[in-house]
Amino acid sequence: MENILAVLLTCLAVARAYPMGALIPVGVCITMTPNSASHNATTQAINTTPYTLTAVGPMYWYGQGVTVSITGPAFKGFMIQARSTNASVTTSLGSWTTTADTVAHTDCNALVHYNNSEKTNLTVTWMPPSMDKGTVQFMATVVQSKQMFWVGHVATQTLVYNATSAATTATPNNATITVSTATPATVPTTAPTSTVNDPSNQANICFAPNVFLLAGLMMFALRIKIN
Repeated sequence: MENILAVLLTCLAVARAYPMGALIPVGVCITMTPNSASHNATTQAINTTPYTLTAVGPMYWYGQGVTVSITGPAFKGFMIQARSTNASVTTSLGSWTTTADTVAHTDCNALVHYNNSEKTNLTVTWMPPSMDKGTVQFMATVVQSKQMFWVGHVATQTLVYNATSAATTATPNNATITVSTATPATVPTTAPTSTVNDPSNQANICFAPNVFLLAGLMMFALRIKIN
């Protein structure tokens, strides 16, 4: 029993190391590939994707949100990042605004889905960094189902830094995100504080395991030990 408790405590300690709750490995931040344990298929060839990733450009500066969109048939999950076109820069850039339907994962600087309700014509807002990061491009993974997902979407519109506009912008705009859904979904009255939510949704299992299960197992093991 002591060994079981030790394992559970280790798992929960790892979970707490991620402030947003979802256990997204470092490699996923780079590859943007869904968790193979929950998606029993390989990624589809990007030239077969029915989805289009677009960004409104051609410039960016601190304080001015940039609109990024995914269009195509209904889908359930996604991950979007802003990256430098310089291949030597592997970290993603800027930040994302969120609603109850989306989660900004701080470890990856990525925006991901909060639930697996069907989505169409996703429109989100990226907030640029405070400094010139060179030419920026947007990349996305789109999950249609457990067996169908596409990795490697790249928006054709790249953005360059606008130093003149940046110098006249004092604070970021409070941009918003709108998500149209194919079927109505229950929206929480308050924004989520964690990426870990109902086990029936796909937000966490696409890119990470569910820590609620680990917490439940730990409590069960403790009750056995006490009794």
